[in-house]
Amino acid sequence: MTNSPSSRPNQLLSEAPQTGTTQDTIIPRALDAFIDNARTANAQGNQVERAVWLQAALMLQADRPETGLDLIDSMLKQNRIADGIQLAAQVVDRHPQHALALWHLGYVLQLANRHAEAIPFYERAHAVEPTVPTLRNNLAVAYEITGNADKALSMLEEAVAANANDIEAWTNLSRIYPRRRELEHALAAGKRAVEIDPSNALALSNYSLALKEAQRWPDATETARKAAELTPGMPRLPFNLSLLDLAQGNYARGWANFEARWDGSSELRNAHPDFSAPRWNGEALRGKTLLLWGEQGFGDALQFSRFVPMLAKKVHAQGGTLVWAAFKAVHPLMARMAPKGVECLPHDGPLPEFDFHFPLLSLPLHLGVDADTIPAKRAYLSADADLAADWRAEFAADKRLRVGLVWSGSEGHQRNMFRSVGIERYAKAFSGIENVAFFSLQKDASGAVSTARDSGFEIADRTGKFETFDDTAAFIDSLDLVITVCTSVAHLAAALGKPTWILLDVNPHWVWQLERTDSPWYPTATLYRQKEFSQWEPVMADVARDLAALAATHTGAAPRKRAAKKTAV
Repeated sequence: MTNSPSSRPNQLLSEAPQTGTTQDTIIPRALDAFIDNARTANAQGNQVERAVWLQAALMLQADRPETGLDLIDSMLKQNRIADGIQLAAQVVDRHPQHALALWHLGYVLQLANRHAEAIPFYERAHAVEPTVPTLRNNLAVAYEITGNADKALSMLEEAVAANANDIEAWTNLSRIYPRRRELEHALAAGKRAVEIDPSNALALSNYSLALKEAQRWPDATETARKAAELTPGMPRLPFNLSLLDLAQGNYARGWANFEARWDGSSELRNAHPDFSAPRWNGEALRGKTLLLWGEQGFGDALQFSRFVPMLAKKVHAQGGTLVWAAFKAVHPLMARMAPKGVECLPHDGPLPEFDFHFPLLSLPLHLGVDADTIPAKRAYLSADADLAADWRAEFAADKRLRVGLVWSGSEGHQRNMFRSVGIERYAKAFSGIENVAFFSLQKDASGAVSTARDSGFEIADRTGKFETFDDTAAFIDSLDLVITVCTSVAHLAAALGKPTWILLDVNPHWVWQLERTDSPWYPTATLYRQKEFSQWEPVMADVARDLAALAATHTGAAPRKRAAKKTAV
């Protein structure tokens, strides 16, 4: 049995004779005993005891780097990252050319999300001994996170050149190559990683993502399924599978695995609100209040608001009360469509007492929605009638086809580089089309609009007057057509019942499904899809052809209508 860390070191030291020769003999024996006890504690999974023995060993021999590195490992297993950084810095100060010491300092800094600070220590380790395990891969990750994609790629390619079985490097290459529009390289890297270890869930998952970009949907789905089954405790794997299933209309498994989004999506991790009341799991609601709350992006809120009437009917039938907390930016729209008896409040305002809460995007799972039961009214949202009438009055004299344009999603979205087309593509494709008045619906894009105008593309910009989605909705209501990439405006325009042409990359958001040109979610949407990875020119040619045909038959302004006013209760 391992001696307690509090007694063994003191006993050995107190019994040591104070003669130089004997002390020189007993210190190595004590050091070996401390190291052996640390190994035993580690084998038993006792990191606290292991750290005590290693600390004692360092006190006897402070210049032994291996002991310090073992202690750093123990600290990290206890989540003592700050202590690990401090000790690693001390070891590097004593041993500035020790490759493993430099690696450890880079690694602990990375764990603290201090990637820029980690890079010089990794680079020093690479200069001393580039074959340190995971060094090249970790340095590549640090380069990528700090915005140096070229260095990241170079380091990963160096890693696989040095070791053709470096599965981590191949796995990361399968993720990085698509961002460089090198899909074939991504597929080859993903395939190689899976060949090295067919049971590596992360390699399978990344390969599945590359297969999605190649539109190999059955292969992508099967690969994602294997990954999720191999490592059920990794939430990103069932979440990735859910997106594939939903895109293919496999709603039963898709909605179930979509519940993993809170830990499985990098954009949602740690974003779940902290409520004092429990989540509703179907409990009886008589005399109870259920809080429904919006989540994720504005487009998601606009899309899934269609399910609120179904939930309200169920809650009210049980004698319960439904309160809906909607994002402030879309609150006027949501309040206008809220069913009778549902209080719709902005998310940042005070909330009443409630007994249960429920996230908006879990409604399809709870309601058992499938392809045949998606609520798909032509228009389930409505613009402010007075605001829309004001815009119509402003443009009444212009009888041309009025077309709103959106060419980019949120710059921070992880797929924006794939789904955005840029105003320059619109300018090139549409500039020769007559009988069309173009309007920008792209917020904060005055510079791009100005550049397009300078190149000869006639486009008006009234977005400076848009403060909320209600303002945007009113303007859209005055248009004849919206042409947009996959972003919140696509959902808004289609939910308003406006003819909406949506441009999609090869791996679109799941709601747009695959191959079809229509949408079961939005009757007025027409979908224009890339046929090849990253190739927008054929898409733009199709859109320009159809727009020219529509403009040629257009003879007047959009029909005037005034939606009925509704006050939320």
